[in-house]
Parts: sequence; structure tokens; C-alpha cells
Amino acid sequence: MKTMGFAAAMLIAGTSAAAGERSDAASVVRAMFDAFNRHDAAAMVAAYAPHAELLSPDFCAPRRGREDVRRTYQALFDEAPDIVDTVDEMVVQGDRVAVLFHSRGTAGGQPFDVPIAAFITVSDGLIVRDRSVFQPSPGACLP
Repeated sequence: MKTMGFAAAMLIAGTSAAAGERSDAASVVRAMFDAFNRHDAAAMVAAYAPHAELLSPDFCAPRRGREDVRRTYQALFDEAPDIVDTVDEMVVQGDRVAVLFHSRGTAGGQPFDVPIAAFITVSDGLIVRDRSVFQPSPGACLP
């Protein structure tokens, strides 16, 4: 499946941060995953800053802004109506969150289970950068 990487969220892992910082960024990322699993494209858009950047190995170029966030996630929900993300691990360092998760579902009648690492940066309660890392499908490059 060519589009599995967007679901996710990114960040840079590292040492522990103050409890307030950890809670804030982690809460934003958890809310994003909750919205994803509800297939709530509007809530996904609301989780991202107007100038947010999405990066994924199956994108030909970075995606920027809320309209790209909307079309990215809506395409996933349309392509895989049963898609769900399960967070395996989350590491928070200040405004950065690293998430290891699995994206599972069915697309085109074929089941998939894609492990994804996401590196997410949060600023002022919104996601400003979301970089997914995973093995893309052969020939994948979505404009």
C-alpha cells in the first residue's frame, strides 16, 4: 500500500524533559492518534499548525499546510476504511515526540500491517512537523 506513511507523526527522541513539557507534547500527539483512529479528518487538520510540514518516504515532496494535512489523511481513510494505528512506544523530549506504531487495515482487499516510526514536533499545542519513516511500497511516490 503506497499511502501508509502519512498517518503518523514524528519527532526526535532523547533524554527526559520536565513533566509539564512531556505532558503537553504527548497529549497533542495522543489526541492526533485518537482523531486518526476515529477517521476524523477535521480533527486531524485541527491538530496541525497552518504551516505544518508532513514528510513521508512515499511523498515526492514535503506536504505543507492544513489543506495537505486534510487531503493526506482523507485519502488514507478513503483507501483503507478500517485503518487503525496502534502506538507501541512514545518518547518525549520537550516539544519533540518519537512514536513507534503499527498502521493496520485493508486496502484494495489486501490486509496490511506497516511498522512506522514518526518524529513529531509540537509548538504552541499544534503539530508543526510530522516525519514518518517506514518501508514504502515499490514505486511509491505520491504528489
